[in-house]
Amino acid sequence: MKKYTVSEECINCRACVEVARDHFEIGDNKIAYLKNQPQNNSEEELCEKALNVCPVDAISAEESEKTNSAEAIIASSNIKATLDEYPQLKQVLADLSPKFKRMQNPALYNTLARFANFNDAAKVTGISVCEILHILNKHLGVEDKLLKSMPECIKKETDEIKNSSIDIAWEESAERYIYNNSSIEELILKVTGLAAQENIIIISVEKPNELLKVAKGLKLFFNIEKHREYRVSIFNPQKEENTVPWQERKEKFEILDVRTMTSDPFDIIIKKAYEIQEDSGFVLIQRFEPIPMINMLSEMGYEHLTEQKEQGEFYIYFHKKISEHEDDQTASGKVDAVIQSATPVAYPVIMRLLQSKKIRKHINIKELKVWEETEKHLAWITSGRADISFSALITSAKLRNSDIKIPALFVWDNFVLLTRYKAENFQDIQGKDIHTPLFEEAPPAKITKYLIKASGLNPDDFKFVFGSPFGRPEKIYADFVTGQADTVILREPEASYAIKIMQDRGEEISIISFNKIWNEINPGFGSFPNAGLVLKGEFARKHPEETQVFLEELKSAIKWVNENRSASAKLSFDMMRQPVDRIELFLDRVNFEYVDGAKLTEKVQQYFDILNQHDVVNMEVDKEFLDIFSA
Repeated sequence: MKKYTVSEECINCRACVEVARDHFEIGDNKIAYLKNQPQNNSEEELCEKALNVCPVDAISAEESEKTNSAEAIIASSNIKATLDEYPQLKQVLADLSPKFKRMQNPALYNTLARFANFNDAAKVTGISVCEILHILNKHLGVEDKLLKSMPECIKKETDEIKNSSIDIAWEESAERYIYNNSSIEELILKVTGLAAQENIIIISVEKPNELLKVAKGLKLFFNIEKHREYRVSIFNPQKEENTVPWQERKEKFEILDVRTMTSDPFDIIIKKAYEIQEDSGFVLIQRFEPIPMINMLSEMGYEHLTEQKEQGEFYIYFHKKISEHEDDQTASGKVDAVIQSATPVAYPVIMRLLQSKKIRKHINIKELKVWEETEKHLAWITSGRADISFSALITSAKLRNSDIKIPALFVWDNFVLLTRYKAENFQDIQGKDIHTPLFEEAPPAKITKYLIKASGLNPDDFKFVFGSPFGRPEKIYADFVTGQADTVILREPEASYAIKIMQDRGEEISIISFNKIWNEINPGFGSFPNAGLVLKGEFARKHPEETQVFLEELKSAIKWVNENRSASAKLSFDMMRQPVDRIELFLDRVNFEYVDGAKLTEKVQQYFDILNQHDVVNMEVDKEFLDIFSA
């Protein structure tokens, strides 16, 4: 069956009601709505007649395959988010109970509905949550999805409100307010408008769950006491606006001295920046003025002041500006996420992502970890500590049993072989020590051996050299440019760093592309996949909206990096700890392309079929495995 909707173009002519009275009705807003979607052919014919008689084309219909993508509304679904996505359901709810009609008052819609779910609605209206959910999902045509999710769809949460009550540590107001059906709207507005350091005390016969939902959502403190009645004390913990300019308060900011850190402090600085409250700040002490970091934080709402105390000692005072306005999503609380990167090839993309206003609106980056010893990121994936990871495909695919999703790849053809002598193919490097990343059973060595064998040579005739305990790319790159190694396998960006240094010296080197050899062996294969995005399965399931935002912004970031290589190099060089010209060469050489959906699944299957066939990996490429690559 088609699914019908009515837009705000409706002029209240009632023509649709006259021809399909069982399906169309005029709402309180004087706009028609679908009170019942068609369930059979004769009902669909009536709705089609209504569509055709509408004089302003306010009625539209979608084929069922387009509407089947809608997910079922469940008890824990947020009311405002649901109604924002399906505004036609507002009138459906209003017909169920006048209390739903009250919630659609703009003042309550932007407060109570923003923090309440349908379990809460069932308590307030006295209508069973099952009835509410069946009516809503039937209207959307996805009642079958609701039935499949029983009984999880009506699962009740723990009493978070009770657990959120804290001891009173604030000065209380002398006034008292009575909470009941007639006063709820006024009291919710009073709670919403509490000024910084202001308190309100409310007395209620029943537990005022609606009011407490709003208080919790607005991150207000509250205390609940139960005697004959409930006594609720709500307090706005925000500090009163400081009238002293931040430049005069900067010496009181928290100090973050990164001069003695042995590892890259980037993730520590970003984490600190996300933790700082508005109109406060921190002091970064560094050996130099970190211009890329300053540019990054300015995009995150910071202003700064740099003072050089002495040679090699810079104090950068960062102040987080007060937002001019706070939208619904920000006020309702963002989703926390731990992000990690195991591959420096993704750093320019990450830097651009951190500038995304959409990501900052939807996601609070609780921690951002940039690994130097890349293998350590695996523990964070397997333990579920990381929500979003940037990781190599083969490595992360081995964790298929760890509840992960790999919805997109964007790094392709990432390995080359470099020599300090003339070499055009594998035969020219026979007898040389091949300095190789990681260890013998890791993908770089195994894929190289496969390419050697497929080229008609014997891999046993080649000598692979590994570091202890692993061959580190940064060490291999350093050994190559200093002449301690003359034959190396390198990924990006280290390959580009080495190439640029040798170019600047005027020294000839040879570059053997793995992608070129791969395609000579597997004609028509194209780019071979290297790295992309790995999501914790639970994160993707619980936060589909935030996941989609992140994927869309990742795609945009990649497009921006590809189109603005010079600007991207200037944004990234501090994090990558290389001069801008080396980063520019890297960005000219790297193959960034966002691939997802069926194209990704097909490429992954093709890739792993080849690797399995030649014993590079040993893993079953079944539907369960390929489902990892669906969004």
